[in-house]
Amino acid sequence: MTDDAADLAEFLLARIEEDERIADHVASVSPTTDTKFCLWATSSPSTQERMIVAADYRRVIAECAAKRSIINDFLVASDPALTTLERVLMQLASAHQDHADYRDVWRR
Repeated sequence: MTDDAADLAEFLLARIEEDERIADHVASVSPTTDTKFCLWATSSPSTQERMIVAADYRRVIAECAAKRSIINDFLVASDPALTTLERVLMQLASAHQDHADYRDVWRR
């Protein structure tokens, strides 16, 4: 695995942790478990904390788990699965192209 690929996995895991932290917070303060009508946002976005809206925090938490599983598969994969999974990670990272830590080398 290249250094760029390892950095890509680390970058994505950090974004997942951010999303999980916010979704977990929303889940802890939500007055209802009915997420169909639950709309929350972080109160004070800054460079450290992105503003995200959790329209369905359960789905956000499930998506984080799915993304983490893909990254874990990548970290233990061998060729040719490694190449395919690296391309999947690049696609996942493309949603964060505006993040300061995003690298152009991941854009393909």
